[in-house]
Amino acid sequence: MEELVIEVERRSSTGKGANRKLRREGLIPAVVYGGKDKEAVPVVLDRHTVTELLRQEKGRNTVFLLKMKGTKQERHAMVRDAQIDPLTQQYRHLDFIRVIKGQRLKVEIPVVLEGEAAGVKVGGFLDWVGRTLHVECAAEAIPESFRVDVSHLELGQHIAASELALPEGVKLLDDARKMIATVKTHAKEVEEAKPTEVAAAGEEAAEPEVIKRGKAVEEGDEEAE
Repeated sequence: MEELVIEVERRSSTGKGANRKLRREGLIPAVVYGGKDKEAVPVVLDRHTVTELLRQEKGRNTVFLLKMKGTKQERHAMVRDAQIDPLTQQYRHLDFIRVIKGQRLKVEIPVVLEGEAAGVKVGGFLDWVGRTLHVECAAEAIPESFRVDVSHLELGQHIAASELALPEGVKLLDDARKMIATVKTHAKEVEEAKPTEVAAAGEEAAEPEVIKRGKAVEEGDEEAE
C-alpha cells in the first residue's frame, strides 16, 4: 500500500496569536509527540492538503508518514486529536502521536451495517446496538471499518461480535458476546381496561376493608359497654 505522506514544517513560534496568523495563511498548527522520542515537536501543515487527505481517509486510525520539510527526518504518526472550528468546520489544530510499523495498537473501529434484514421486511425493526469495536492490531494493518451483512437476520435474531470475520492479526478486545445488531418487533399498545371493569374491581377490593372496619367498631362498642 502506498504511503500517505504529509509534509510538515517545524514551528518557530507558538501561542494563540501565532496560531491565528498561521490559520489566516491557510496553515494548520499541530504537534507531534509520543513514541521513544519524548520531545513534543510543534509543526505546521498545509490546510488544503491535510484536509483532503483526512477527508479521503476519514483521518481515523490512519497511519501517515510525516516528512519534515528541508530535512531527511520522517516519522509515522496517527491523528490522536483534532480541533475543528464549529462555524467554518475547518481544522484549527491537530495532535499526532508517533507510531512504529509493526507496533501493536489498541484502536476503536467503526461498524458498518449492509443490507436490509429479512425481519424488517415483515414488520420488525433493526436495532443497531454496537456501532464500534475495540481491537488490537499492527499499526499498518488497522481496518478502516468492519462491514456486517444483516440481510439474513429474522425477527428475534442478532449478530454478536464473535460472529465477525476479523482480518488476520486483528484481536477482538470487546466481549465476544457484545451485540452488534438485532431485529426486534414493535411494542404492542396496551389495551385500556373498560371503565365498568375498573369500577367493579375497585368495589371488590374495597369491600373486605369496609367489613373489617365494621367489625372493629362493633368490638370496640362491646368493650366500651
